[in-house]
Amino acid sequence: MRKLICGLVVACWATLGISFAPAAEPELDLASVHGLPPVYFCGEAVPLQEEVVARRLVTALVKNSSLNSDFYLIRKRAAGFFPIIEPILAKYKIPSDFKYLPLVESALRGRAVSPRGAAGYWQLMPATARELGLTVSSSRDERRDLHKSTEAACRYLRYLHNRLGSWTLAAAAYNTGIGNLLGNIRKQQERDYYYLKLNAETGRYLYRVLAFKELFGNYKCYAPYLPSRVLAVLSKPVQGHVQEDSEEAILSDTFLDEVTRSALARQINAPKMANRPDELPLPNAADVFRGGVKAKLAEAGDLQPGQVWVFHLTRDGLADGKPVAEGDLLYATVEDIDLKTGKLYLRAEKLYSLNDRGTYNLALAAVDAATGRIGIKLPAVDQMKSGWILTWKVL
Repeated sequence: MRKLICGLVVACWATLGISFAPAAEPELDLASVHGLPPVYFCGEAVPLQEEVVARRLVTALVKNSSLNSDFYLIRKRAAGFFPIIEPILAKYKIPSDFKYLPLVESALRGRAVSPRGAAGYWQLMPATARELGLTVSSSRDERRDLHKSTEAACRYLRYLHNRLGSWTLAAAAYNTGIGNLLGNIRKQQERDYYYLKLNAETGRYLYRVLAFKELFGNYKCYAPYLPSRVLAVLSKPVQGHVQEDSEEAILSDTFLDEVTRSALARQINAPKMANRPDELPLPNAADVFRGGVKAKLAEAGDLQPGQVWVFHLTRDGLADGKPVAEGDLLYATVEDIDLKTGKLYLRAEKLYSLNDRGTYNLALAAVDAATGRIGIKLPAVDQMKSGWILTWKVL
């Protein structure tokens, strides 16, 4: 099996025009993997007693450590970014193991963009990012902000865990979407990630996360499975770290995915499932955002990004725990206009209280009252003039 994996690595490098002369390494049969240390993801045990699971993990370890110089760079990037990510995870009570997700999603590159439009450190789709409170427009994309995008990802991960009851399943749902995952669970009557038959990307997703975790913190236990040159890179002290705004390329996802896909194809013949949807669905936005207000349009600016529109609250209530009253003024900005979907995105940052005669910071977004999703249909002019009433959710 070791020969198979190494052969696949060399073959993939050759296909990409990369020359490589492997150093002589002792032969090792990976067809039967024994002696692995216990592995956990967020406190949930990985069933390494299952040989298929053990082989998949070792395959991911070999693959993720195969590019020596690049792996050292990603360790440097993590040394700079993890101290920022970890406190945010703790704030939302998300296990620290999730800090490895953006390594798999984007190699910790803020400007990473997928062919489908997912972007940033946590690879969020535009609609999903807006649902989670981020600004996504032609002039500003908060998916590229490490702090704000991590907070948004934590809100989504908390929602997924509340729905699924398992951090392992939450990680899988982050990759494939909760709708796809729940569909597979219902069809297969199986709730354990390691025994579910999922699409190829999701089927190897958690193993890639686990590989980074084990290589970063427990690589010595895998010495029999890793070449000596890789062990030397892993034991090398990290000197300095990559700054947050650095966009130095690290890992080629195309290369890494091809190696893993080829290796696993020889071991497991799992049926292909539906592809990842274009966006991570939030079936009920109220599960993520609590509270909301109704407001009536009082003054409309031009229909273009950056314009400020003024709304009057239509009744007393609470917004983000603060009392608000009928007649209070809501200052909303046109954040984006999506002509393809015919949607308008309005975001409010300030509220003027008639009672207190003061202006307060209050982040809200206009939502479709029928679905609870951020973004509303572009209005007709006569509808706007007649006193357009919108529902707003606190971010």
